[in-house]
Amino acid sequence: MRLAAHTLVIVACCLACAASAPAAGLETEFLGKPWGTPLSQFTGLVGVGGEGKVAYYINPKQAYTIFDTPVTELVYGFYDDRFFAVYVNIEGIDTFSTIKGRIQQRYGLPKISMEARGALTTYSWKAGDSRLKLKHAETSGAMKLSFFHTPIADLANAELRRERGDEPPEPLFPLSRVRQQEALDLLDISNF
Repeated sequence: MRLAAHTLVIVACCLACAASAPAAGLETEFLGKPWGTPLSQFTGLVGVGGEGKVAYYINPKQAYTIFDTPVTELVYGFYDDRFFAVYVNIEGIDTFSTIKGRIQQRYGLPKISMEARGALTTYSWKAGDSRLKLKHAETSGAMKLSFFHTPIADLANAELRRERGDEPPEPLFPLSRVRQQEALDLLDISNF
């Protein structure tokens, strides 16, 4: 009896591990290519743009299926010749809904953010050091799915900010000393 119970526990553990294996994939790779893979290990890619150390490529001869759904084009992102991101334009709200449902099945409920500009809704999931974002802009109808490896993406974003001379935004709260003084000056009613 004890042997049967132990065997059952081992089988249950193996099934649980097997069920979570596909979900763990994006933590380390995308479509069989590990995050951080050098550009030289990809074949058939054609450059489509970039800025500084960030470059984007497509493979016009490759067909792709993401979450069991065919997609027309996939854009690979590289920072300093290291693979860090994938972008997919989604055509059709049915395709968007199917992909969103499959991602939710695998990764759970998303974090949702909304922006008034363009009526943009972003659904976001984490998978280890990777992030998935599904965006829908109601105004334009554009829909996009993004995958990126955050350690390399953070380096790429910092590099782009430095190259553009962008200053990091000043936090609104707590107020800096300058902003505190500006707020106090606005509240000063003795000037009336």
